[in-house]
Amino acid sequence: MFKYITLIGVVIFLGWLLKRQWRLKKMQWKGERVPEQKGLRPITLLSVVMVVLYGGYMLWYLINQMLQTVT
Repeated sequence: MFKYITLIGVVIFLGWLLKRQWRLKKMQWKGERVPEQKGLRPITLLSVVMVVLYGGYMLWYLINQMLQTVT
């Protein structure tokens, strides 16, 4: 189940990234000023989310294993 949620998240992220890049390219082609990127880069956000999700999954798995061992 977790792998499907991760896959959906990655597909949504890639769609958002492609849409954003296309919009910026269109602005550049029209001669408009492309806004300067500030803050975290999108790939950094994705990697942070993936690490947090994986860490949460590991904790959930370990806690379930410990509870099954105890009972």
